Amino acid sequence: MLGNAPRFLSYQGGDTFLHRLDPRTKLLGVGGLVAAVLIASVPFGMIAAYGLGVIAGLLAVSLLPALTKVLRPMFVLIVLFGLLLVIVTPGKALAHWWIIVPTRDGIDLAIRLGLQALLIVSATSLMSLTTPPLAVAGALEWAMGWLRHFRVPVQDIIAMVAIGLTFVPLLIEETQKVFAAQRARGADIGVNALLEEEAMGALLIPLLLANLRRGEELADSMEARLYATGPRTSMTERRFQTADVWTLAAAAVGVAVVALISFLL
Repeated sequence: MLGNAPRFLSYQGGDTFLHRLDPRTKLLGVGGLVAAVLIASVPFGMIAAYGLGVIAGLLAVSLLPALTKVLRPMFVLIVLFGLLLVIVTPGKALAHWWIIVPTRDGIDLAIRLGLQALLIVSATSLMSLTTPPLAVAGALEWAMGWLRHFRVPVQDIIAMVAIGLTFVPLLIEETQKVFAAQRARGADIGVNALLEEEAMGALLIPLLLANLRRGEELADSMEARLYATGPRTSMTERRFQTADVWTLAAAAVGVAVVALISFLL
């Protein structure tokens, strides 16, 4: 049952158009989409930015159910944060309920930030669903390569990013397994029970031991592969294909349209 649900930041295999694109193309496309939604300062600009997001989603339409499941917890957080903004943002009051005073400015801000956050998370989730973690790390290393001229340890930073992209889904899955195992043994592991010391120990100690063991295995593996003993090479040399060029050109045109709409209207 645990294996059927898509894990956060986990790669889902497939043969969609997004799967076939170069990871660097997807990284640049996500950057352009994030820039477009951040500069969309008017409703028509936001609509145009969401149009780009819908097109990106249609390029991997088979993953939309998995994307919906991944975004469901984030949508709840966005709604809760939006309700808080409506209350705490000063402006023209719409009603008075005891100490709760929703404002028009708060509603506008909550809608704008919520739409921006939802599109940004959707774009990054699409990339993580269609790109293996090591490929994402390779694209980031390519994008950050110029920092080497300033003595920035790009290789170490990318290694940490790759480890994080690989271990976060495993940590979530491990947590679910510990919850299921403790409940099968009759332990009361719930939201309220987690405030108790015994319940926290029953959850954290197995997670800590499992991650220490996994970290030790990773350290042995990196040492066996002579990590940080010289320049790294890649088994696969990536080249931009025709589809990548056209995709980047279309993304650039879309970002330009959003910018024109936002600044001229």
